[in-house]
Amino acid sequence: MEQAYDVIVVGTGHSGLVATGYLARAGLRVLALERRDVVGGTCVTEEIFPGYRGSSVANASHSLDPRIARELELEKHGLRFAHPSLGSLTLFEDGRALPAWPDRAKRRAAMAQFAHGDADLAGYASVIELYASVARQMKVSFYDPPPSFAEVAARFTTPRQRRDFESIMFGPVADILEERLSSPQLQAFFAGTAVATNFVGPRTPGSGYLLLQRPLWEESLRSVGSHDDNELMMRNAAPLGGIGAVTGAMADSARAHGATILTGVQVERILCQDQRVVGVALRDGREFRAPRVVSNANPKLTLTQLVGPEDIGADLYDLARSVSMKGTSAKVHLALDGTPRFAAARDEEENRLFLGTNFRIAASIDVLQNAYNEAVLGRWSKRPTVTAMMDSAHDPSLTPPGCHFVSISVRGVPYHLAEGTWDEQRDDLGKAVVSTLEQHIPNLSGILADVHVYSPLDLEREFALVEGNGAHGDIVPGHIFDSRPIPGCADYRTPVEGLYLTGVGNWPGNFMSGVTGYNASNRLLADLRRTTD
Repeated sequence: MEQAYDVIVVGTGHSGLVATGYLARAGLRVLALERRDVVGGTCVTEEIFPGYRGSSVANASHSLDPRIARELELEKHGLRFAHPSLGSLTLFEDGRALPAWPDRAKRRAAMAQFAHGDADLAGYASVIELYASVARQMKVSFYDPPPSFAEVAARFTTPRQRRDFESIMFGPVADILEERLSSPQLQAFFAGTAVATNFVGPRTPGSGYLLLQRPLWEESLRSVGSHDDNELMMRNAAPLGGIGAVTGAMADSARAHGATILTGVQVERILCQDQRVVGVALRDGREFRAPRVVSNANPKLTLTQLVGPEDIGADLYDLARSVSMKGTSAKVHLALDGTPRFAAARDEEENRLFLGTNFRIAASIDVLQNAYNEAVLGRWSKRPTVTAMMDSAHDPSLTPPGCHFVSISVRGVPYHLAEGTWDEQRDDLGKAVVSTLEQHIPNLSGILADVHVYSPLDLEREFALVEGNGAHGDIVPGHIFDSRPIPGCADYRTPVEGLYLTGVGNWPGNFMSGVTGYNASNRLLADLRRTTD
């Protein structure tokens, strides 16, 4: 057994690094272990092509908790952001584009181009208000222990409140949108966000929940004195250096307070004795001792592979094994020898704005639903729904002069194929994505230097994303509140004394906020204080 520590953190995704940082700041001896050669998990900047670097898996960091960024002093450790004046861009098959301006007046004018009269503009506002009102009534803070579904449901007492809550939790998002909007483009604007990452279609019951995450997050921030009225992430923030600049600053912050971080090491087992953590064993045969372990790995992997039924009990072990992953995402990266020109851009200045924001192609509810239907059948749609970002638009140092790196998330891509293998179909998926983009970037083929694809299987192989599921389990009703990741392990604690969970597979998910790392470290420190008082 090698050197002893107070805490070992398994995995250095952003949540693991946040936990590492807070625990080190509390004066604990912390060892963080990462299986890859670089920290960050899926939040990394990598050189996919020679001379081309960018965010390789996760793209966006606009949910980063401002309190975490401040308390971990990420700016002091080199983190800088560009703040694009355009929040996002949605591209449609008719060649038009819907820019989501942070300014409400400009955004309303953009929406009016697609609205079928004032009724649609009112409908757009009513969708925003529906989700905001339900979030307020839920009285749920992402910082508190997660409530049960029954507790939350009981807070909706009037007929109108119950209808609104139940329509989000049990109905398809298509019903919510089609009731309030007649414009297919405005419907698709919301639906594309609602089904992102999750293995659902717009007509799947419960598919509207993901739209609630942002209003719930804003309510949570207000509960601790912060404020971020950002209406479904209309504002944007792009880290200079790509998404890996965020996790790099987190790692530097943790090291500055004494944490040890080892890369290129894989944890084979979390060692337990009499249902108490005693350390970890690595694949290379080394062992490290610690009375507390925080696992940033997928909770299903942690509870079924890193520990066993003899540690957590047969019932919880069986529950963990039954958690569905079913990833439906892939990544495509493009190296461009030149500047993309969006067909929808009216001039060079508008094209510059388009280059610097998250852009997505989400044609309609029916196209989104068809992609899901195909995925259920083990196929991927030849009209893929994509979301993309060009870090090089803000940080030219990431690519050769005048060139760009495009990081593309592709939705509706099944892990389990009905026919063939991903090693056989990987290149075809890349071609389909390029073909889809060419409809909106006509000069793409003329500047395309190279294409790289991470299939769902590749994401599992390279980043330990079980079945390629980036959320470590869909964020949908039935897998939220105290059922995330499973009942009995929802407050970052497990039945094994000293074993804690963190990462997006735990409540509240919330992607790159860092809040699960904050919560897990605070639960651990609270338990430590109780045992020493």
